[in-house]
Amino acid sequence: MNKAEIRKEYLQKRIDISPSEYQNANKSLHDILFSRIMMHRFSPIHLFSPILRKNEPDTNLIIKTLRADFAPDIFLPTVHNQELFHSPFYSETDLNINKWGIAEPEISKKTVNSQAFFEKYASEDILVLVPLLAFDKTGQRVGYGKGFYDTFLQNADTNTTIMGLSLFEALQEPISDVTETDIPMHFCITPNKVWTF
Repeated sequence: MNKAEIRKEYLQKRIDISPSEYQNANKSLHDILFSRIMMHRFSPIHLFSPILRKNEPDTNLIIKTLRADFAPDIFLPTVHNQELFHSPFYSETDLNINKWGIAEPEISKKTVNSQAFFEKYASEDILVLVPLLAFDKTGQRVGYGKGFYDTFLQNADTNTTIMGLSLFEALQEPISDVTETDIPMHFCITPNKVWTF
C-alpha cells in the first residue's frame, strides 16, 4: 500500500482502540523503552508531544521517567513558518495547543532551528523519538504527511539515533512510495518488542 492508504487505515485503527487498550499499550511502550534501551547514554532526547485525541503514543509517561531517573536535556518541537524549531522542555515550560492539537513550547531565546540543534550537540549521543502512524520492516515510517521530521532529520549525523513509537507491529509489505527524502528509523518500539533496522 502507499502512504495515503496506510495513513487512512492506521488513523482509524488508532481511533478504534479502547481506553484500556490504549493505557496498557502506553505502559508497555514505556516499560520496553526503559528496559531494553540504554537511555542513560543519550542527552539530548528529542520527543514529540502526543495528539491524545488521536490515541498517539503518550510520551508524557516517558518524560516523567526521564525527569525522575535520568538527567538528559529534553527538547520538544514547535512548528513555525512550516518547519520545526526545537526548545528545551522543563517542568515549568508553558505549552500551547497548535492547530493540529499538539502541545508545543513558545518560541524563545533558547529555541533553535534544526541545523543549530544538531550542531549544538555534535559531540553528544542524540536520541530523537519520532511520531508515526505505521512502519515497515525496513524502518520506513508513515507520518501525517507534512514532512516536518524528514526535513529535521536531514541535518542529523551518525551520533543520532532515530526511534519510533508505534501501537502496532510492522506492516507485512514495504511502503510502496518511499522517496529519497524519507529518513528511515534505526529502531521502533511497539507494545511487544523492539524492532531493529
